[in-house]
Amino acid sequence: MNLFGELKELFAGDIPLKIANITGETEAKVKVAIDGLIPTLIGGLMKRVSNEAGATTLMNVIQRGKHDGSINDRLDDYLRDKESFAPLFEQGSSVISLLLPDKKSSVATLISQYASIRNSSATLIMAGVAPIIVGKLGKLVISQGLDKIHLANYLLEQKAYLIDETPEALQPKMIDTLGIAVFMSQEIKPIQFAPAAPIKSVSVNNPVAAKPMAEQKVTYSGKNYESEASESMKIPKWFLPSILIVAVIAGLGYFAFTYDWKSLSSSSTAITDSSDMEEVTGAVIDTNSLSKDTTVAKVDTANTINETKTIGVNLPNGQKVDLTDGSFTYNFARYLSDSVAAPNRIFTFDHIGFEGNTAALTAGSDKTVNDLAKIILAYPRVQIKLTAFTDNTGDSLQNIRLTARRAVAIRNILIGNGIKDTRIDFVGRGSRNPIASNATEEGKAKNRRIELKVVKK
Repeated sequence: MNLFGELKELFAGDIPLKIANITGETEAKVKVAIDGLIPTLIGGLMKRVSNEAGATTLMNVIQRGKHDGSINDRLDDYLRDKESFAPLFEQGSSVISLLLPDKKSSVATLISQYASIRNSSATLIMAGVAPIIVGKLGKLVISQGLDKIHLANYLLEQKAYLIDETPEALQPKMIDTLGIAVFMSQEIKPIQFAPAAPIKSVSVNNPVAAKPMAEQKVTYSGKNYESEASESMKIPKWFLPSILIVAVIAGLGYFAFTYDWKSLSSSSTAITDSSDMEEVTGAVIDTNSLSKDTTVAKVDTANTINETKTIGVNLPNGQKVDLTDGSFTYNFARYLSDSVAAPNRIFTFDHIGFEGNTAALTAGSDKTVNDLAKIILAYPRVQIKLTAFTDNTGDSLQNIRLTARRAVAIRNILIGNGIKDTRIDFVGRGSRNPIASNATEEGKAKNRRIELKVVKK
């Protein structure tokens, strides 16, 4: 069940116009604010119910506040004028303070900036939207007999729709404001809260009388066991060193007898061959062996020869990073070092992949992202946008969600390396904007890609 679609229907019609008359904002801006508030508040509730304390709080708010959905029948009365709106505003403010206490002001600021309205107007609209969302959840609790676990899982299931239902321009800032970057990159899994441990009852009125201990007579032996044991375990001082010397001589003799002394002459050659093989193997990308949903950069055969050459690149902050000649990170670093190069340049990641149908990076892919982080840190003015794509295999909406999670996963690594979140925008495009035909596996491999656009240089 898509909760977002049902809520949008509730706010259709003349409701934005009535709220506009109360706030003094235009109807168009109020509609933008509502479209942003619905996914933002639901996203905040998702994170809230991901633990038992939050799920319990939501259930208590619904039950004690008698949020059963009946507020929708009285919505026109609340929106008649400012005076009529006051009770709804008070109720909504209380709901937000209980459910999202640390996000109240930051969400208002977020919506104010997104919809280009006053902060006070954003606060009013948020207070009007919140009880309607909670009322919708309360109606489900009553009609379907949900407990806190099933209510929490219902909300967490909405995560599959969150990215799709959030306006693209709002997505990065909403995720940062709510602090759900890691949450969004994780798989959706049903939660089950552990049952409380049973409390053992202790009888106070009828204590059990202690049994009297029978008097026992203890006798002691006059035998000196300590001196007897020490006498029986006495070992000559020369015994242990002799055993050790014999063991060492035996070990050396065995080594000399069994070792292949001829291998010494070829050991240096073997080491050289091994290192050469690692270097060559690391440079080859076999697109035919990749799974259908693995993100792979376009293989430029003209650069394949140079990919085995590693170059140490000096960065403006005094750091040095070893990059493969002709690679995505090498070209990106060279571009940033060129003061006359214009922004809006787009680069395509290479040497990066994901586990099938997940946002988990494959082994070795983290080096590309970590090298990218080092480069961006050296240029504090740079701002980028990450855009993730895949091929046309599977459901188109699911592909959009998958690519959004992958873009978020890369963004999280960059942030973890010290880059401010405000410098990294992102979006998941699914199978849109293919750069090759999806009729062949080679074309699909090219379409599975991550692009980086330099927004500010």
